Amino acid sequence: MTKTALTLTDHVHRLYPLPGVEPILLRLQDEYGLDILLLLVACWLAGRGQPVEGTDWTSICAEQRPAHQRVIMHLRAARRAVAEHDRDTELYSMIKACEQAAEWQQLERLGVFCEGMGVVLSDPVSPDAQLFASCEAQGVEVSASVSRLLAELAGLVTRQIRMKR
Repeated sequence: MTKTALTLTDHVHRLYPLPGVEPILLRLQDEYGLDILLLLVACWLAGRGQPVEGTDWTSICAEQRPAHQRVIMHLRAARRAVAEHDRDTELYSMIKACEQAAEWQQLERLGVFCEGMGVVLSDPVSPDAQLFASCEAQGVEVSASVSRLLAELAGLVTRQIRMKR
């Protein structure tokens, strides 16, 4: 097995476009209130070999919460409000670009934050435990339907990890 030194943003650039990843993440966000950025952090930590036992999800969530609540959620709400009237406007595109820029900026911050916490670089681990821990830290109960989506996401992440070897 090889060790990966990918930054969080590099990891997300590789993972997010894979078939199936985006729809699963959006369902987890829209139907269950999970934060996509935190789920992506969980996937990245697993790919880096960070055991869940050594991950301070409370601190990671606390680092994410202000940016999510003060910026990202408001931009998302504005984009969705404009989309109800006319998705094909310049305003919609501008708000969407701002929302995505805010998310990328926050991913960079979360990556630096996790690096500062001493992210372990070892053999990749199964993403299941990190994904479940992320949900628990976000206060979302892992129901059977959430569990199925997380397992599906974990499978996609695991395939990506294996492809990098």
